Amino acid sequence: MLKAKESFKSKRQYWMLVIASPLLIFILWLVVSKAGWVRPILLPTPAEVATSFYDMVVNGYSGVSLFIHLMASLTRVGTAFLLGSVSGIAIGMLRGRINNVDAVFLVPSEMLRPIPPLGLIPLFILWFGIGELSKVLLILISVFLIMMVSAQAGTRSCQADAIRAAQTCGASRYQVFRFVVFPSALPQIMTGLRVALGTALSILVASELLGGDRGLGFIVLDAANFFRTTYVFAGIIVIGIVGFIFDRILAYAGRRVVHWEGRR
Repeated sequence: MLKAKESFKSKRQYWMLVIASPLLIFILWLVVSKAGWVRPILLPTPAEVATSFYDMVVNGYSGVSLFIHLMASLTRVGTAFLLGSVSGIAIGMLRGRINNVDAVFLVPSEMLRPIPPLGLIPLFILWFGIGELSKVLLILISVFLIMMVSAQAGTRSCQADAIRAAQTCGASRYQVFRFVVFPSALPQIMTGLRVALGTALSILVASELLGGDRGLGFIVLDAANFFRTTYVFAGIIVIGIVGFIFDRILAYAGRRVVHWEGRR
């Protein structure tokens, strides 16, 4: 009974803090913008941003509905995230299990990983043009590198004793991978997916520097070019909301898939 009360109190405190932190940020934003401590062109009031957001919902932006902008961005991010995650996990797990595969990818991946996506934009324009392919590939590479590192680290975290025990019981290579190695790697893979998703959304804006007139990143960049700060804030908030929703979905999936994590 005492444990149940403590658990309820802890959860109540947790959700109070969940609500309080964004509320505090909102109040601080409201006070600073209303007091005029920062110029409106740099920090508009929440009411002005809400007005611009409503205008985008009703009238769209640059002659295109907000829904189409949203779907264009989600298609790019979704395609790149799926392909980058699958390939990154596969290569990462191979690197974690096979030294020769690790040797092949070591130098190229570790040289590419520190390069910021913006640094690749000129090359991508030369190689792939300013179409959808270059946008998707820019996001895909970043997701791939994150997931490869996460999957490799997760694979190597598998205890050798567990593998030997499975082999002693007559498990085949596939069974060792399926029931020992892969479950051991899953916690880090799920964490990597959340990190990769956030990175993919942040690179979305950079990828839409490559031209076009569709997408949430286009809204932010175009509005910034014309000093329409309220639309910049509205676009950033929409990207943040999308990221938050998908992060919560991945976090929930992680708790369901890796249900044993934290219970050992």
